[in-house]
Amino acid sequence: MTSMNNLALMLSEALEQMQKMMNKGGKGGKGKQQSISQLAKMQQQLNQNMQKAREQMQQQGNQGKGQQGNSGNMSEQFAKMARQQQMIRQALQQIDRDENKDGTGGLGNLDKISKEMEQTERDLVNRKITDDALKRQQQIQTRLLEAEKAEQQRDQDQQRESNAGKDLPPGYIKALQGYQQQKAKQTEQIRTVSPALNLYYKQKIKSYFDQLNAK
Repeated sequence: MTSMNNLALMLSEALEQMQKMMNKGGKGGKGKQQSISQLAKMQQQLNQNMQKAREQMQQQGNQGKGQQGNSGNMSEQFAKMARQQQMIRQALQQIDRDENKDGTGGLGNLDKISKEMEQTERDLVNRKITDDALKRQQQIQTRLLEAEKAEQQRDQDQQRESNAGKDLPPGYIKALQGYQQQKAKQTEQIRTVSPALNLYYKQKIKSYFDQLNAK
């Protein structure tokens, strides 16, 4: 009974923490939603809780007692785990719509992962944690980690693109600024040439400044 109470407490804390993380993802800063990295951590925690619940059920079956007393308790714990999986799935679907453009944004097939999560929710509602269900959970975790890597690579590429114009050597920037200043000065001097000078002299002056710039 004590181990069952410990599991119930653990699930309650996990669900409360998950709800806080979900709420935090939509508030403050730029209001950015959960990242796939955060969802992968939540999924790992849920998978561990499901494994522990499975072990508890097997222990009860081997002991052959306490079934009626724990039936209501177990139903509540399964409901909490189903809720955890639902929250992760809904956050993943939001990412798929907003950032992955329904599969075209480079993060892979997130819709397939969501459908597998839905199957897990149905299993938990029916109080079923089979070997196949646990294998499916590991597959979900693996695919989330793959999507996390793709997300990180995409963010790095975007960061490199935004910094491309900031990586010029200081000497090059200084030379460019000097050239621009000289060019502006040349243009201003040509503008101020007396109208009395003919076209021949204007061309000579322009040729002289061009030679200076070429040195």
